[in-house]
Amino acid sequence: MKPIPVWISAAAAVCAAYAVETKLWKQSEAADFEKGKIERLALSSDGRLTLAPAWKRVADAETSFVWSLVAAPGGAVLAGSGDGKVLRIDAQGRRQVFADLGSGSVHALAAGPGGTVYAALSPEGKIFRIGADGKAALHAQIEPRYVWALIAEADGTLYAAAGDPGQVLRIAPDGTAKVFFDAGESHVRSLARGPQGTWIAGTEPGGVVLRIDTKGQGFVLHQTAKREVTALVVAANGTVYAAASGARRPPTAPPAPPAAPAQSVQAQAAAGQPQPQPQAQAQAQRAPAAAPPPAIGVAAQAAGSDIYRIAPDGEPRLMWTNAAAVVYALALDAQGALIAGTGGEGVVYRIDTPNSYTTLVKAAPEQVTALAAAPGGGVLAATANPGMVFQLGPQSEKSGTIESEVLDAGAFTYWGRLRHEGELNGGRIRIETRSGNVEDPNRNWSAWQEVPAAGERIASPPARFLQYRAVLEAAPAGASPQLRLVEAAYQAKNLAPVIEKIEITPFNYRFPAAGTALTASKNLTLPGLGQPAQRRQPGAAQPAATESGSVTMNYEKGWTGVRWRALDPNNDGLEARIEIRGEGEREWKLLKDGLKESRYSWDSTAFADGRYRLRVTLSDKPDNYPGRELTAQMESEDFLIDNTPPEISELSARAEGSRIVVRFRVKDALSALQYAEVSVNGGDWVDAEPTTRITDSPEHSYEISIAKPAGSEYAIAVRAADERDNVAVRKVLLR
Repeated sequence: MKPIPVWISAAAAVCAAYAVETKLWKQSEAADFEKGKIERLALSSDGRLTLAPAWKRVADAETSFVWSLVAAPGGAVLAGSGDGKVLRIDAQGRRQVFADLGSGSVHALAAGPGGTVYAALSPEGKIFRIGADGKAALHAQIEPRYVWALIAEADGTLYAAAGDPGQVLRIAPDGTAKVFFDAGESHVRSLARGPQGTWIAGTEPGGVVLRIDTKGQGFVLHQTAKREVTALVVAANGTVYAAASGARRPPTAPPAPPAAPAQSVQAQAAAGQPQPQPQAQAQAQRAPAAAPPPAIGVAAQAAGSDIYRIAPDGEPRLMWTNAAAVVYALALDAQGALIAGTGGEGVVYRIDTPNSYTTLVKAAPEQVTALAAAPGGGVLAATANPGMVFQLGPQSEKSGTIESEVLDAGAFTYWGRLRHEGELNGGRIRIETRSGNVEDPNRNWSAWQEVPAAGERIASPPARFLQYRAVLEAAPAGASPQLRLVEAAYQAKNLAPVIEKIEITPFNYRFPAAGTALTASKNLTLPGLGQPAQRRQPGAAQPAATESGSVTMNYEKGWTGVRWRALDPNNDGLEARIEIRGEGEREWKLLKDGLKESRYSWDSTAFADGRYRLRVTLSDKPDNYPGRELTAQMESEDFLIDNTPPEISELSARAEGSRIVVRFRVKDALSALQYAEVSVNGGDWVDAEPTTRITDSPEHSYEISIAKPAGSEYAIAVRAADERDNVAVRKVLLR
């Protein structure tokens, strides 16, 4: 149990090696905290946890989609739904249908003078005027099918961002509509007031942000890297913030649209007349419009979103990007901070700087579709799936919590000190822990126990898994504490190593020394431990490449070896002690101690022939304090040491015509015979077949007939070997 701490991140904790040493589970990055369960806390991209702005549900709209919001007198909120209704939600959260406009989606609402509200119905191309009493009348029927944004002037003039075709329309108080600006695109997806009477518009599919002057002349401020500029907001100093989503196809025409003069478009509801000729000519000059998206932002969902900041002098800069989220709405809070509502996971972000942002809310609904200023300085938020209305801020939450991800220490573990870093700012940070031996913390874990102070020991019982919960509480004046690091020390209990298998290797082979090249003759590659062994074939063999689970040995007469498979639950380093004991002996004799490898070979010729056993003792001493080490022990099966050659007896030779008949007997004390051969006058060796025809026992008789060479004296040599390659040679003369 080494006292040296090892730093591991939360992400690495589960995959780390579990040697018995003090480790530190450190959480200080946003990615660490995001893996936990965060409630009522804001998380900055640089890993700071603070109390989030209060997130309060104003009302359940009882519909799947709420697309637009506008504040109404008396603290009420009007919401445009996906089923053609405008809902009124009073200050107490009571909901009622304020106006039913028919089929379609209300993607745009605008508050007009005298309590009047304008609502646009898409894809009907209809704009309604709704009185304070909720009575709706068709105000304008326009040629574009979609209205994505409405902005009302003090005198009742409306500006509408339209799609199919993409135009900005100016609609007079009497409902007369004119094309204020033709974008030359399929949709003008977003619209905001700019400085000095200008307008800022965002388009689809070109993904451009334009400034439109008071005469309807357009100028491209920036072409984004995305397809659809989904949201715009302009700060008091003229800074433009633009959100863009979706993969943009290469443009087929220059991105800068031509300026279009104001042209008269009579509202069909008022005049019922065909469109004037100049408008028809403008349509003929425009490229055919792309098919409108079936729902807001659908084209963007596969390609994520970017948010750009365009300075008052026109300089564009990418502030924020996300590969998965779709930004549906932007707003500025009471402090001028940029708020972004996204789809996919229903996250509300605050974009702090071009290099940092803060996750404020992860709402239960899947999409945050609209943002609007709320009375008193908060921000209203509409959602879809399901459709609801919430308010963000302006007050902060009084308290918030984070339940961390579960630390898997890998084995039974003792918990040490837990410390945290941050600023209290007059508030309080309280840390609690719990532990258990199953992964699910809701299945019979220990109760939460508070860590008394920063740097105190964890009181939760030793176990395999650990979790912490941090509670942040606001100061009496409302200031939020900040938490930026939680760090827990832990140390797994030392567990004894485990020996799974011991194997005696084939005789007459040795393991090569570390760094020693293998010789090119008589080598053997062992299979993975426990797999069938490879029999040595006669003749030289090239060394085979060692693979995982296998090892190549050198042929060496008289040597034998042992290998074993073992593991240590703590991943401690191990050392081995190898002892040997012969049959009939009482005590184990040391063969090798302090061995770091899991195999060993030795020269068996120093031992008398006979049957032996090995005992392997493994210790985790290298990674533990003296006296704290644990051991495991296992004995091998019996194995044979046999270095004595067989005995050749009863050797005789006689001439029979043109042949020589040789007879002999071979016997080995311990091993089965392998072969017997005969050579006459130093000629080639000729295999001798036993009288039993099969060589399968320690003793055989042989008789072989060999052609008689020229001459009158014959030197006949007999060579025999047992299965341990012990060779005996004997000679007889025939005259």
